[in-house]
Amino acid sequence: MNKKYLIFLSLLFLVIATVFTVQGRVKNYIKNSIEKKLPSALAVKYTDLDIAILLGTVSVHNAELKLKSHDSLEYHTILKTKKLQLQGVGYWELLFNKTLSVKNLNLEAPTVTFYPYKKVNTKKTDKTPSDQSLQFIKIKEFSITNGAFQILRKSKDSIQLSMPSFDFKLFESRLNLGSEDAFPLKFENYKLDAQNIILDNNAFSKITMDSLWIEKKDLVATNFEIVPKYTKKELSKHLKNERDYINLKIPKISFKKFDFDYGQKRVAVTSSLVQLIQPHLEIYRDKLIADDMRVKPLYSKSLRDLSFDLNIKELNIKKGYISYAELVEPNQQAGKLFFNEVNASLYAISNLKKAKKTEIKVQSKLMGTAPLKLNWSFDVNNSSDAFSVTGSVHRLDATRLNPFFKPNLNAIAEGTLEQMYFSFNGNHTHSKGKMKMKYDDFNFKILRKNSNKINTFLTAIGNIFIHNDSDTKPNDFRIGEIEAERDATKSFFNYLWINVKSGIVDTLTGNEK
Repeated sequence: MNKKYLIFLSLLFLVIATVFTVQGRVKNYIKNSIEKKLPSALAVKYTDLDIAILLGTVSVHNAELKLKSHDSLEYHTILKTKKLQLQGVGYWELLFNKTLSVKNLNLEAPTVTFYPYKKVNTKKTDKTPSDQSLQFIKIKEFSITNGAFQILRKSKDSIQLSMPSFDFKLFESRLNLGSEDAFPLKFENYKLDAQNIILDNNAFSKITMDSLWIEKKDLVATNFEIVPKYTKKELSKHLKNERDYINLKIPKISFKKFDFDYGQKRVAVTSSLVQLIQPHLEIYRDKLIADDMRVKPLYSKSLRDLSFDLNIKELNIKKGYISYAELVEPNQQAGKLFFNEVNASLYAISNLKKAKKTEIKVQSKLMGTAPLKLNWSFDVNNSSDAFSVTGSVHRLDATRLNPFFKPNLNAIAEGTLEQMYFSFNGNHTHSKGKMKMKYDDFNFKILRKNSNKINTFLTAIGNIFIHNDSDTKPNDFRIGEIEAERDATKSFFNYLWINVKSGIVDTLTGNEK
């Protein structure tokens, strides 16, 4: 045989033998790492392990990963996957630098189950000696295809969060296995495409979404809903104190430049623009149930007291609908107010120390006909919760409010409110302002108790004090004072209403033109 061919075959045999030898050593090293060198809080099982040393590929079949808290016997997170594949494994870093470096890691059809009640918070750590442990995991691209994720409650393992179908990618990630940080994973960017999400967040309602999509810091959710678990009547049977029945549907929610920042002591949530498209909100309250006497903070304080940093530069609401109904008498229909064609812009929704003043501008139609404008502003860092409100209503037929007046005030109204303007400033205890109204033939008719018949005596007395029109001159307005003391057990919207009501009463009954 030619000497050159003999040398070539010898070298080829040597290379093949070396590859198989190294491949065997690497396979044994990985097996040994899985069995002995992973942190004791992490357990791994699998049926088969394939390695292609020249391709830098490792495949683990039918893998199960279980994670528990230190000094705990129960695993709080369990991952099962048909196939776990690593491509572009850096063997040198693995063998000599205690670092698993991978170009691509893919989980095929994994299911992840998290039991939060089994997670134990402890400062104790359980580390194997540093000369044996795997220290870091670096992955250029981590991907999950056709995954499923759920969080379970302790009671009968009922579902708290369900994400039955999703694809996920994480880019340039680095995990420090020895870190004691609450969030030891760092990454550059991520991508998520999930369907049919359910968040069972409390005993009275749940949140559902048809889809959630995140890419390049843009987020879109479709058919977001807060779904009541009970009907309005059934809800009242489960309550000891007042609680709003809320049914919210939003066909589309979008965030621009959406980001989470875990690098600071507090989590930070930011977005340059949030849009709510055609939200439909229904609120119902059974006033026959005992009041909830807890203090209700104003929105500035609620923002200020958040456990995380929030900074939304702008939020837009487009073509929304809001209804509010109260049941004040048994066996009667609840009085209802509604606003349609709601368009709003909210600026600087933030609790940062250097946050700008929050400004809210709303336009809608009251009871489907009367144009309503509301401007509202406050400084989140003002501890007195000072705020300013201005607004206007035009061309309101008073009879449109009777479905609300009749059950709540036992009265009906007649006439036309041509124009109403109001402006007031306040804080968390009291407020003052001005109102002016232009109206024609405006009067109230008080009804007999539990009857649709008019109580002529009380109506006559009441209308003695009411000026039934602003004046005969087309440019004349009646002017009134606004003054209100806040009931801290009521919401901001109750505070808003008693200010407007104060101005209406003073304008209708006062002498100032």
